[in-house]
Formats: sequence, C-alpha cells, structure tokens
Amino acid sequence: MKFRLHQPTLKLLQGLSGVELGAAAHNPFGVHSMNVSPKFDEQVYRESQVEMGETPTPIDLYGDASNIPLDKHSQDFVLSSHVLEHIPNPIQAFLEWQRVLKPGGYVVMIVPQPDALLGDNRALSRYDQLIQAYQENWTIETAPPGSCYSDHYWKFTSTMLRKFIDKLKSGVEDLPHINWTLVGIEDPDSKVGNGFWLAYRVQ
Repeated sequence: MKFRLHQPTLKLLQGLSGVELGAAAHNPFGVHSMNVSPKFDEQVYRESQVEMGETPTPIDLYGDASNIPLDKHSQDFVLSSHVLEHIPNPIQAFLEWQRVLKPGGYVVMIVPQPDALLGDNRALSRYDQLIQAYQENWTIETAPPGSCYSDHYWKFTSTMLRKFIDKLKSGVEDLPHINWTLVGIEDPDSKVGNGFWLAYRVQ
C-alpha cells in the first residue's frame, strides 16, 4: 500500500535538496532528500514499512529530529510527516532544523489531527507544557510519566501550532528566537488526510 504524492510539497521543494525525517516507503513525497532516522528505532521502522507491503526506505544518516548530523546552513529543507508528535522536546527540534537550513530554506511538516490517534482522550497540548519540555530538556528517557500516549507526546490543532510558532518567533519567555514565515497551509492535508500541512520559510 502506497499513499499518493503531495502536490503542494512537490511544488514548493522542486529542484531543492534536503532532509526527510523518518521517510517511509509507503508514504513517499518524491522530493530529493536524505532519510534521517534514529538507529534505536530501526527495526520497528523497517517492520512497519514491510507490514504496509513495501521495501523499507534506506536510512542515509542515523540521527533524530533534535540531532541531525549535518553541517550548519547546509540544507534547502527539512521535511517531516507525522513526526512532531513523537518528539519529546519540539522547541529543541525547531532550533536544530533552523541550524541545518540555508537562509531561505523550508520547514515542511504534516502533523496529525487531534482525533487521529484512536483512544487518545487527552486535552490539547498547552504552550506551558512545550516550554517545560524545553527548559527541562525532555528526552524519551527523561520525559515525565504520563507525558505521552502510545508514543505521542503532543496533540495539536493547526491553529494552536501556528500560534505557538508565532510566539517562538517573538522570543517570549526568554526562549531562543526562530525566524519562520508561514508560506503554506492545508487543513486537512491532501496527502493521507488525517493531518494538517504547514510550510514555513526560514530566514
């Protein structure tokens, strides 16, 4: 089983080279990218693609969303699909994405709708929780008990996530600034349809 390509992403990233976090053979984007995935998760990552009837996408670099083993300002884009909710410390990940991107590069992400995960009755994630995760440097090993459900740490709406990124842009709460400008939105996304798509240009 293979999901269709996503035309807004193809149009935005045409002719560019970048990074896809956790690329999956059953959910291709058709862009020119290196696949960055964590080594500890490799077996589950491969098995999940085989279960979908596909040959697993090779991993080009071992790393994760908060630790991409590439030089500063070396990539045209960072692409993630259904990854952000699995990251214990999203702010740290955003800073890492900004680090590896060239000026004018793109962050493109598809994030699950709040009701995408069956049985997840948690309230939407709060801004103060995201700040806490950054200040306490949450990792998979150190995140407080109960902070995730079925390996989803976060639960967003498109509006909420955009407002959160706007706050980071303004540099409130003594947090590092990110300088991202929204250039695309789909809610719901036109790829699989169980998430929303956001595209930002990084200055």
